[in-house]
Amino acid sequence: MLKLFIRAHCLHVVNAGLSSDINAAKTALRKAAGVTAATLSKAWAGRLNSAAARVKLWGAMGLRPADYGLALTDDGGQE
Repeated sequence: MLKLFIRAHCLHVVNAGLSSDINAAKTALRKAAGVTAATLSKAWAGRLNSAAARVKLWGAMGLRPADYGLALTDDGGQE
């Protein structure tokens, strides 16, 4: 699900004219989340398992899993 939200977020940023292209939107999201390029690349491909990195990316998009009673796990899942 994170993969889809990241892609939708980046497309929205480009379509709203807040960024010039997808790569710039991805870079802005990465910097806002405070994650590495490799981490964002894994998330973009849907292979990010690290709970801490996933929480940072969700937070950078304005969504916090804990607000919805979810705890992310390091196996890529949630409780």
